[in-house]
Amino acid sequence: MNIFLVDVNSDNWMECVSLKVAKTQKNFVATNSFSLAQSKYEPNCTPLCIYNDKTMVGFVMLNEEVDDKKIWICRFMIDEKFQGKGYGKGALVKIIEYIVNNYDYQQVYLSEAPENSIAKGLYTSFGFEFTGKIEDEEEVMVFKIK
Repeated sequence: MNIFLVDVNSDNWMECVSLKVAKTQKNFVATNSFSLAQSKYEPNCTPLCIYNDKTMVGFVMLNEEVDDKKIWICRFMIDEKFQGKGYGKGALVKIIEYIVNNYDYQQVYLSEAPENSIAKGLYTSFGFEFTGKIEDEEEVMVFKIK
């Protein structure tokens, strides 16, 4: 497995918006096309494609809340064709590395739908912990960078 992140650009954005989660997961994450549009109007959002070698397998978008001094993984998805193969966990490693190399935060936040047991399992196995807070009906989790 050779996971890495690439900026969304004129060469890969069409492929990025074609990535899809399974039908049962559509309520858990916004579409990549919505996220790319959002990133054009919210300058603190950073959209990135997730690759394994030459194959795009997923998408992530970070959101830096400068005033609150927080960094969020506000979108994260692995295309339905690539789920269950370890790409999610591999991508989280690269996402945390990207944050460490490009931002100055000791904690990384994300939120997930309470009924999304697969994502919850992935995040807790990686080291994310529940904060006890709920935002927009989603449970907030935090990862503490060592």
